[in-house]
Amino acid sequence: MIFSQEYQTNWNQKQKLLFRFLFSYLTLYIAFLLLGFALESPLRWFANNLLQWGGDFEIKNTGSGDRAYDYVKLGLNAVLAVITTLIWSVADRNRASYNQLYYWFRVFIRLTLFAAMLLYGLVKVFKGQFSDPNLARLLEPVGELSPMGLAWTFMGHSLAYNIFIGFAEVLGGLLVIFRKTVTLGALIIIGVMSNVAMMNFTYDIPVKLFSVHLVIFASVLALPDLKRLMKFFVKNEATARVEHYVPFTEPTLKKIISVVKILVTVVMVGGTILQCFIQVKLSGSQNKSELYGIWEAEVFTKGQDTIPPLITDSYRWRYLLLDQGETAFIKKMNDVLLPYEYETDSAAQKLTLYSNNGSRAHPFGYRLTDQGYLQISGVIHGDSLQVTLKKKPRSEFLLLNRGFHWVNEKPFKP
Repeated sequence: MIFSQEYQTNWNQKQKLLFRFLFSYLTLYIAFLLLGFALESPLRWFANNLLQWGGDFEIKNTGSGDRAYDYVKLGLNAVLAVITTLIWSVADRNRASYNQLYYWFRVFIRLTLFAAMLLYGLVKVFKGQFSDPNLARLLEPVGELSPMGLAWTFMGHSLAYNIFIGFAEVLGGLLVIFRKTVTLGALIIIGVMSNVAMMNFTYDIPVKLFSVHLVIFASVLALPDLKRLMKFFVKNEATARVEHYVPFTEPTLKKIISVVKILVTVVMVGGTILQCFIQVKLSGSQNKSELYGIWEAEVFTKGQDTIPPLITDSYRWRYLLLDQGETAFIKKMNDVLLPYEYETDSAAQKLTLYSNNGSRAHPFGYRLTDQGYLQISGVIHGDSLQVTLKKKPRSEFLLLNRGFHWVNEKPFKP
């Protein structure tokens, strides 16, 4: 047995060496994750002098967990873990065991996984991570999607699938909080996060390092029960129950810890749910403009010239997309997509497009006809335009209107 949750008077040399390295590496990993921004000078020195990568990497948060900075930090993490393990092994070579420290190390891992899985799970349950495909994505050919864009569109399409995956992540996180269900929770996390890690690798999603480390954390929790799991699941043999070692025996202290554990669980679950609810509420409270939708330009006049809809034309509009959150796009006939922000004044019937991060305004007057056309006229980038557009109905998008079918006589994949 590599490690045991029971008390062991003497650990062998392999157990002690492996424990020292895992303890050093994983505690440093979390410390670097939380405090890496304060290690800029050591990280740049390490990159310049040892890795020979150069220390000009960016440290600012970009939403990616796989920046050059993260790999430099991981390299320093590994080197320091090895050095710490060697020094620790020499300085503490006569120690017989690490039962108490191992117990608290597992508590640390359990709390880390609980927080991570709760956050990742609930943000999926409340659909805060994978939003519905936006209007621009609906017009984008599949072949032009990045692998990550394809994955995000796949995940964002189904609320039910998000809830299913998110619930599995939350369940694993909750189970590792309680000592009797740690192994079950660890196995669930290994299964769920292995799938997430594989998706990150195969769809080039930049959270590869963190997802792999969550699998490592969960594996460390499951490691003591590896032989018991093999007996039960593979050899079909009975296994004995484990008498978990606890470094304190006072009943009052145990009750206090149990109460604190429950309170922490309630506070973190409640706080995360509230945070997710507020995020979803804010995103859902964005009122749709009366002009919301995909508008196809049927008549496009620049100055006095009516421009025909030729697919080679790099100037004429093909679509005007007015999405939620004041996000707009103009898609040209040659499929070039230009981003804008917009605002509407329904009383004055004015539509204003903003380019260059909102610094330049392009005002248009608009009119909605009884036949469902949108007519706009104004000046953009110095050109006087008059455009008549027809709204593209949702029924034309198979992704949105196919729906669910219990009975399928044959696969439907046009």
